[in-house]
Amino acid sequence: MSEILDNMFDETTVPIIVMDVEHHSKVWLHSHAFYELVYIDKGFAMHVCDQTNTVLTSGDFFLIRPGQVHSYLSAYHTRLYNCLFSSEILHEELSDLSKYPGISHLFNKNEETKWEKLCLDMMERREVILFLEKIKWERLNQAIGWEIKIKSLLTELLVLYSRLYSQRTLVRNNSAHLQYVYKALEFIEEHYSEEFLIKDIADAVGISSDYLSKHFKLMISISPIEYVKNFRIAKSMEMLKLTQKPVSEIAINVGFSDISHFSRQFKQVAGVSPTIFRKNETEAEMEI
Repeated sequence: MSEILDNMFDETTVPIIVMDVEHHSKVWLHSHAFYELVYIDKGFAMHVCDQTNTVLTSGDFFLIRPGQVHSYLSAYHTRLYNCLFSSEILHEELSDLSKYPGISHLFNKNEETKWEKLCLDMMERREVILFLEKIKWERLNQAIGWEIKIKSLLTELLVLYSRLYSQRTLVRNNSAHLQYVYKALEFIEEHYSEEFLIKDIADAVGISSDYLSKHFKLMISISPIEYVKNFRIAKSMEMLKLTQKPVSEIAINVGFSDISHFSRQFKQVAGVSPTIFRKNETEAEMEI
């Protein structure tokens, strides 16, 4: 896949491509020679980048720079947009873009920052999708001036990313309720293998369950209960693929004490039982 896209860039005078794709299984560790701007439209996946393991859900928006190794460990019905581009197309704007927060590390090789994602609200999602669809349209139709237009759209999209990043940083530092949501996410990632209620998360964060649920959904777009379920199921998919542990043991390892409840939740998300999911994944890997 990476080699095909690299060749596409070699064959075009405008190295900007937007694709909307759907992942149904693991995407192995890989890197690219180009930049990648990713927006998660639907579904969820367990993503690894810079040794950071996190759950991606609808509305997540992030950047990958050339040579940055990443993978999707547990992707199932995950629809996403990939905006792939080469920095040479931005040569005139590069000096300015290199100064902007959230994207400066993309173009400054000596600047090391931890990979992170943005969680967009509904209005922000529509704006990002509009940019991505416009870039797709310009490339597909190649109307008069499309080369200039597509470059302009990419520049605007990167500026938008920097603004959204700056707003998140400002809000994270100054807004109490979003600080609570980030602490709740940290709690879930640290304790997902244990049994707990939303009240336990709220108590650990220091707020009421209703307050947490309200602001969690405003920021993440799904409820804390739904997020915990997705996180646990994504972790279980990873274990089903990468280990030979019995399904009952995996269920316990991801926080389910009742194997029947785990199986029902898993099938609700994946469409098949844990046993069938493992069988399908094993057969798919044998075919590669």
